[in-house]
Amino acid sequence: MNAKLVWHERTDLEHRRAELVRRMDPDERTVRYRAEQGTVTPEERDLLLELEGIDFLLGDSA
Repeated sequence: MNAKLVWHERTDLEHRRAELVRRMDPDERTVRYRAEQGTVTPEERDLLLELEGIDFLLGDSA
């Protein structure tokens, strides 16, 4: 099995992150708080997981 290497431009990742944050209702801080409480929706959980992946690739701990 061969591994596939994928390159992402930093600006593309930043734009994708901003798009995901815009989709959060009402804002990222509230959704993260609800995640800590275990009350996020499946859609919010998916957004947070993608954000965490992007933050990792960007080297951010946000």
